Amino acid sequence: MNNTNDNKIILDLCGGTGSWSKFYKDNDGYDVRVITLPDYDVLTYEPPKNVYGILAAPPCTMFSIARNDKTAKKPRDLKGGMKIVNACLRIIHTCLYENYRVGQGLHFWALENPYSGYLKRFLGKPALVFDPYEYGDPYTKKTAIWGEFKEPKKHIVKPREYQHNCGSRDFVSCVEHFADLKQIPEGYLEKTGLSKRTVLRSMTPLGFAKAFYEANK
Repeated sequence: MNNTNDNKIILDLCGGTGSWSKFYKDNDGYDVRVITLPDYDVLTYEPPKNVYGILAAPPCTMFSIARNDKTAKKPRDLKGGMKIVNACLRIIHTCLYENYRVGQGLHFWALENPYSGYLKRFLGKPALVFDPYEYGDPYTKKTAIWGEFKEPKKHIVKPREYQHNCGSRDFVSCVEHFADLKQIPEGYLEKTGLSKRTVLRSMTPLGFAKAFYEANK
């Protein structure tokens, strides 16, 4: 894609592999900027003018109910987790301050985290709750989205079931069995030092990413 000054700027905050913004990047007319470590830090990032849309996926580590506070290497730090969430919201608000009118300036923003986590205690009721199978990816991983956006059209399929060492359809429990549904960019694991399991668990389902793009392009 050739980026020009006429392209619509999409910010992908804490975007990791860029899986959520993939369909914007793959289509002409968009200037996608993945703001993620180690290249960019949302804590210090200042957005450009005329941002069209923002996708945000702050780390869920400190908000996860699966985290065992007794055995975790580091204590649960909700204040630290919210520091990153608030940095994403600061960027969103900065873009809204520029032009707050509906249909102008920032056309949409969306912030994602697992539905079962504690983030909703801080942000309130999400605008959308979904499982990947509702958008064509056959597994469950209930996810919450806060923000202002057009709701994606659903394409419901039946979740897979596994028998080998995993009797669950839940992606978090059986992540290795769903690896064929995820495409990690070449060199990303080496660049970040993250494990394959960690990256797979954090990637946005491509079915949802495509449906979100179609509804908010």
